[in-house]
Amino acid sequence: MMPANRILQRENLAGELAYVYGLKARAQRHHCLGYGTFTVDVEGLSALRRRYSRQVGPITYLPIWIKATALAIERHPEANTILFRKPFGHRLVRFEQVDVNVPVTRQLDGHTITFIGTVRDAAHKSLLQIQQELTAIQREPPQTNFALQRYRKLARIPSWLIRLIHWWMTISPQFYVNNVGTCGVTTIGGDWYDYFLPIAPTSFVFGIGAIRDEAVVREGSVVSRRVLRCSTMADNYVVSGLSGADVAHDFKDLIERGTVIRRELDELRTTTDTA
Repeated sequence: MMPANRILQRENLAGELAYVYGLKARAQRHHCLGYGTFTVDVEGLSALRRRYSRQVGPITYLPIWIKATALAIERHPEANTILFRKPFGHRLVRFEQVDVNVPVTRQLDGHTITFIGTVRDAAHKSLLQIQQELTAIQREPPQTNFALQRYRKLARIPSWLIRLIHWWMTISPQFYVNNVGTCGVTTIGGDWYDYFLPIAPTSFVFGIGAIRDEAVVREGSVVSRRVLRCSTMADNYVVSGLSGADVAHDFKDLIERGTVIRRELDELRTTTDTA
């Protein structure tokens, strides 16, 4: 007879683990999550990114996803609205600027941790500014990093207080937005998977999947193109299916047309010509 499986380790949810659990539990209990998937033709994006890196400054793909998310949501303010509780019922709170959450993994105190970084007012920052913020979040010392300071504070407080923090985040819009953003972008990296379905206590999140060479039909011919697989998570209490589709369409259009990069390059050329 095979022996029963043995328990190797027990770990109570505390600190950042309890904080993240609370965020995901809120997403499950407090929001009506709907998902969709779509593809984005990114064949010309690599050349545009390299051109931007030469003329303005080096960037990865992540700032492009973040700014396209912010611009698409800015066009549809309904998606920048979040559901909150009040003593008797609920209320919808719309925010002025689009703050984008992004998961960050780095070393802290000899351990590999993942936490939430937020790019504030991402729609009105350049791609290079967003890249510099992401680099700072990855490399700056904990003493000057808000998210890491929060991580260390959470590690020192009891679980009941973390639950109280999450309760207050469902009540107070200002407390909520002081700690996290109004939407999100989640990506794993690599091309070994297709779609990634995120979960978060915001009204809209993009899940960035793999980029692969695929056979697609263009003008009646089958050609090979670089294709990005994306998913969307939307709170259907707040964002209608039609509005969610519009946000996803604009995200796709901004990237396929290269608008998110071309606009900055055109502004740079105009400034150079004027000078």
